[in-house]
Amino acid sequence: MEKLTRLLLQRTWITQCPLLLLDTRMPYGILSVGCEERLDPAGTGSLYNEGEANIVLQHVFSLIHSGVNPTAIVVQSPYVAQVQLLRDMLDEIPEAAGTEVATIDSFQGQEADAVILSMVRSNTLGAVGFLGDSRRINVAITRARKHVAVVCDSSTISQNTFLARLLRHIRHFGRVKHVEPGNFGGSGLEMGPLLPSID
Repeated sequence: MEKLTRLLLQRTWITQCPLLLLDTRMPYGILSVGCEERLDPAGTGSLYNEGEANIVLQHVFSLIHSGVNPTAIVVQSPYVAQVQLLRDMLDEIPEAAGTEVATIDSFQGQEADAVILSMVRSNTLGAVGFLGDSRRINVAITRARKHVAVVCDSSTISQNTFLARLLRHIRHFGRVKHVEPGNFGGSGLEMGPLLPSID
């Protein structure tokens, strides 16, 4: 039987926040170091973003630290290379065992309490590729029962009209945190939650 402590959530900004934007673009316009999109060297043609992946891991840990069961968390990305990178990184954190990582398309028809969406795209051209497919992004966002976090470079993402509306919606109804990749070092479980507790 699962321990009671796993069922009790701490009152943190995370557990009280249904919509969260984790923005890799700082308020003064500089992109967080390491948060650029990169082409998969394996030749798949897919893209990945190591900085975003690191931020996703920080957020997964913050959710778990706040009492969310790892099996209630799903990480999604539209890019296969990012999904593989995230799986490899999460495999290194035993405490996150059970957290699912999937492409948006492969997770269709399923739901989770907490969904983290890594958008990947970050470039000077404002190119978003198939992120501009509103149906695909709607599917990703609506898979969350209680909490959705979008990790992205707002400067790139907002070049698309639909995605710009999505970011405005999160800013109006949710919370925004400007973030940088952290250094886990080992399991990273010495870290406090990404967001502070509510008094």
